[in-house]
Amino acid sequence: MLTKDLLRYTIQKEQVHPSLVDPADPALLSCARQLLEVFEDGKGKSREVLLEESKEVADRIPVDAIFTRGLEKILLDHTEFDSTSDDALMDLRKELFQHTSRLLAKRTFTDLRDYHQSIQETFQGKSETRFDTRTRHQLYLDLPSFQPVLHFKSFSPENLLHRYNCAQVQGLLQRSNRLYLRIADKEPIHLRQLCRSLRFHQLLAEITVEANGEYCLAIDGPLDLFLQTQKYGINLANFFPAILLQPRWQLQARIQLGQHKQYSLLLDESCKIRSHYRHLSAYIPEEIEMFQKSFLQKSESWMVEPGKQFLQLPGESYCFPDYLLKHPSSVVVFMELFHAWHASHLTVRLRQLEKACPSETEVFPLMIGVARSLLKDPVVAQAVDRSRHFSKAGFIFRKMPPADKVLLLLEQFVDNTPLFSQQYGNAESSISTSFK
Repeated sequence: MLTKDLLRYTIQKEQVHPSLVDPADPALLSCARQLLEVFEDGKGKSREVLLEESKEVADRIPVDAIFTRGLEKILLDHTEFDSTSDDALMDLRKELFQHTSRLLAKRTFTDLRDYHQSIQETFQGKSETRFDTRTRHQLYLDLPSFQPVLHFKSFSPENLLHRYNCAQVQGLLQRSNRLYLRIADKEPIHLRQLCRSLRFHQLLAEITVEANGEYCLAIDGPLDLFLQTQKYGINLANFFPAILLQPRWQLQARIQLGQHKQYSLLLDESCKIRSHYRHLSAYIPEEIEMFQKSFLQKSESWMVEPGKQFLQLPGESYCFPDYLLKHPSSVVVFMELFHAWHASHLTVRLRQLEKACPSETEVFPLMIGVARSLLKDPVVAQAVDRSRHFSKAGFIFRKMPPADKVLLLLEQFVDNTPLFSQQYGNAESSISTSFK
């Protein structure tokens, strides 16, 4: 991810234009190749040495310094350093510092060489008797500059330039207050893929279908949240490569640059940025697997799997639930989770569910899980407290849904099977056909 000082863009007529590079430019490919060689040969070297070698290469390449620093930042993000701490080494370092302080207080040295010699003798004595062959620089392995390279995940120079272009947009999206996305492709598989990525990055979107058949997704930006978190901004930025996998798309966002200045960012598939993401259809996030395992250990009849269908809500809007739960009696129930930064989506969803089932005897087949931290917001707490749907099909969670509570809530859907089957019994098939 690029920091603000590494972003390159221009502003024209209240629009911000990221300065994308040509991935086929021979000079830029040569620059990317030389920097890649430095990092590919970096195993075992300290971060400090790696950056010195990288700087030497960058200084002799006749291209924009901000560009080369941006490439370097991307390469660093794909480098794994040994960050394990050794308490024994830190204790030895403390002893050595205390010893040098005592030497300075008690003894007058003839010159700097005499001082260094005394310290060296102390260090060698302690090192050989207590830490075998550890060298002086290993005393500082807990500091980032001295951490050695364990592994570097390499890729081609062309792909590095595509990642650079992607990172330029990602850096801007971290400063957005809302993102609007239009998907013109009529194939539902692509939209499902996008929504899986939304869920993977713990983002929620208001999904509607336009009159022309296009899907419109409205996603909160980090600057639009009551609870602003750096993690949310990173999640939104990491979602952008998933958008690039769509055949036809349009993105619009308001980007804040400076104290109060906002500009429009407009992009579509013509930007030709290549995504480095692979399709997530076969990948299940760890937290989803953990809940599935816990749930299946306690459930005697219900089955659970990651959500894979859209659920239609009132007002021609849709949601993409996190889980799909099935009972042998053919009852199907969905579950949607709302995390700390989903306050606005939660209040909207609760209102939609009240409209979906105006009768007090009905329960829409969507269970709602609310992160406990969300209830710190008094508006959210009040909406949850007043929601008839949440009182029947809602629960609070910390890290993952409580399996016991979920099973208890599910029983009401089995008990009301006749009513449920009449309105939603074939929900799974009807939802899939509505997007074909």
